[in-house]
Amino acid sequence: MTELWLGLALFVLPLACVLLWPALRGAGAQRSAAESKRAALATLYREQRAELQSARDSGALDQRQFTELEAEMGRNLLAAEASLQSGGPARGGRGLLFALAALLPLAALGIYFSSDHIDDLRLYREVQASHQGKTTAADEARLTRQLKARVESHPDDLTSRYVLAQRLLVAGDLSGAVESYRYVVQRSPEAAGVKAELAQALFFAAGSRITNEVRQLTDEVLEIQPNNGTALGLAGIAAFDRKDYRAARDHWKRALVQLSPDSAAAQALAAGVQRAEKALADSGQPAAETVASSAAPAAANGPSIRLHVSLGEGIEAKPDTPVFVYARGADSPMPLAIVRLRAQQLPADVVLDKSRAMMPSRSIAGADAVELVARLAVHGDARPAPGDWQGSIESLPKASWGEPQTIVIDRQL
Repeated sequence: MTELWLGLALFVLPLACVLLWPALRGAGAQRSAAESKRAALATLYREQRAELQSARDSGALDQRQFTELEAEMGRNLLAAEASLQSGGPARGGRGLLFALAALLPLAALGIYFSSDHIDDLRLYREVQASHQGKTTAADEARLTRQLKARVESHPDDLTSRYVLAQRLLVAGDLSGAVESYRYVVQRSPEAAGVKAELAQALFFAAGSRITNEVRQLTDEVLEIQPNNGTALGLAGIAAFDRKDYRAARDHWKRALVQLSPDSAAAQALAAGVQRAEKALADSGQPAAETVASSAAPAAANGPSIRLHVSLGEGIEAKPDTPVFVYARGADSPMPLAIVRLRAQQLPADVVLDKSRAMMPSRSIAGADAVELVARLAVHGDARPAPGDWQGSIESLPKASWGEPQTIVIDRQL
């Protein structure tokens, strides 16, 4: 929107000149020249005032800027009309008309570049680049810092705070994510989708447990959005914990049909449905239909890498310390496939394929070779930090992906 407004502002000047030309090209000074100029002035004033109002309504101008520009336009209009009434030189009238025509685009550009709108546009573009996997680790860290500074200086910018919350959740900063999500929900309680993500962040922050607050938020979301996938997943976990396996299965099945069959989330939900079906059968209750077919077969996930991950001898970690296992290409630090484990799960066998992609458009299916990394995140952050322990395979060509691989986490960063 901001780039469109800049283009429109630049377009106003030549357009105004075209509109004014019939009145200014010296039409026989004596025959209704004053009336023609007065009509042109009125038309131009109305058009520019309408553009000012549109800029204010879109947010490109605030009310103070709108008032100042409107007053300046009014002064120029009065001065031009006074010149016509006093019979001043035509050249002076033409100068005033051209000054008025130039006022809006030049003032709009000046205000835009002197305000923080251009910084907002730059930040938006960087967020888009991050979503497309076109940023480096340094870019990602800088972008997170910029978002934190943005929400501090603009507390009413809930969109930036929401984007920050999502980034903090992915990065493993659960307390920061919860704080940011909660801020947005408190000010926009009707935003059911954000409320569901807050419930998810609280679930992870509680060690993957359903707390009373998570349960309450989940119920509130499902009352507004019965098919919210995040809330249905949490509701299924809550039902399974209380041994209501039928409800757990039904919640997960409703969430499953909304997902791409080859996504990591779909695989996890399909496995959950199967667990619920089995628990129903073991309890003597009819399990009804299963959705095993909803989980895409391994072949549908394209090429895959099987990896055995273990901790090096003598390395100790708290049981819930995150372990990130991922594959990435040479063109970007963003993972092409990633699995999150906990230290207590090691040693573990992991499969990396396109169902583990962070974004559907970027997966290992499009890579000819990958770097494999397994990192014990001592500080809980998804990004490498001093003190973390790591193991890696620097380059694994596609021809070797069918062979089982092994990584031992034994090198401290």
